[in-house]
Amino acid sequence: MSDIECVIDSVRIHELTKQHTVILKDTSSERVLPIWIGAEQGHAISARLYGQKTERPLTHDFVVDAFGKLGVEVDRVAVTGLLPQATLPEGQGIFLARVWLRANGRELEVDCRPSDAIALAVRCGARIFVDENVFATASTVPDRPQAS
Repeated sequence: MSDIECVIDSVRIHELTKQHTVILKDTSSERVLPIWIGAEQGHAISARLYGQKTERPLTHDFVVDAFGKLGVEVDRVAVTGLLPQATLPEGQGIFLARVWLRANGRELEVDCRPSDAIALAVRCGARIFVDENVFATASTVPDRPQAS
């Protein structure tokens, strides 16, 4: 599997559907990968990304705190697959992800939702990757306003 390193470009809310989307940007090009996520995960990612404080720890904060106390480090996360859905256009479907953890000299690979992987990564400073085939299938180049 070849991976493309990405950063979180933004978390957005679609005006018509109110659906949250996290936008991952290729670090070496203008291409972006939009991933539709739940409202809670959108809040969890954007709260940390934009420096918002919460009164109590969110679930991802709790997990990161527990990992730290157990000596577990989030090494990296990756969007690893895309399951096509017959009812959706080409390049859309259910994204799959993995988190790589380091603990006691071992590397552990754990299946998870992309939104949870990204929420952990933004809290731990872990690198974010997307499988090359997934990126080729589902990424896009955003429209840029024309200079007048």
